[in-house]
Amino acid sequence: MEILQLTIFKIGDQSVTYLSLIIFVVVLILALIVAKLVKRFLLKRVFPRSEINPGIAKSFARIIQYFILALGVLIALNTAGINVSILFAGSAAILVGIGFGLQNVANNFISGIIILFERPIKEGDFIEVDGLLGTVISIAARSTKIKTPSEIMIIVPNSFFIEKKVINRSYIEKTLIDVPVTVSYHEEFEKVKEILFRLGNENEFVLKEPEPSVSFSELGEYGVKVKLWIWIKDQDKHAAIRAQINYRILQEFRNAGIHIPYPQSVVRLQKNN
Repeated sequence: MEILQLTIFKIGDQSVTYLSLIIFVVVLILALIVAKLVKRFLLKRVFPRSEINPGIAKSFARIIQYFILALGVLIALNTAGINVSILFAGSAAILVGIGFGLQNVANNFISGIIILFERPIKEGDFIEVDGLLGTVISIAARSTKIKTPSEIMIIVPNSFFIEKKVINRSYIEKTLIDVPVTVSYHEEFEKVKEILFRLGNENEFVLKEPEPSVSFSELGEYGVKVKLWIWIKDQDKHAAIRAQINYRILQEFRNAGIHIPYPQSVVRLQKNN
């Protein structure tokens, strides 16, 4: 038993022995188990009875889990006989270390806490980040996982959601999207408008109210740029709906003999005598 009382290292005037280290590890493991069990109990038993939104429930559960873990660390240090005030006294040195080597980790962790408290996004939300659309799968301490409609998992640092612009499409009931197409100057524009309007109405995911509309947005270099405007409710089908309508536009324009222009280059060869 004497070996357990041997000093491994010192923190200030406080000696850390094998026994105190074992006690610290045991208490810390118990804190991890308790935090996990409490989180599971809240998600399985408490929050479902209160009819709380699943995304908000997970945010609250994770905040409580972090609190229990932080409390567990303090209890583990105290139980092991380590003076916590000594650690706090050296916090300036820790902050310097964070500033030089761990600033990104600390930034993302703090951003994760802010996200959990303010809830600009939550698990289950359909968002647009950096031009990509996807569903928030999980919000961890350092990063957030987003799954795109094509089943690609994107891992985004939490600080991105605090510092950059993020569109949360779950906050709105319907969205206006545009489907652009360019037609030749020689086409009958009323015919083009009629086809686009009909294609917008025939898609099952496009809302009938407000109804689709067509605008001639620009006189381009190669043709007239036209946009079909449609309202949708299923945010996660944004890309799929646009792809469906583009496919139908290509079909119907070909059947109607409507020409979609493309860039052409004219090369003139001059023969030198």
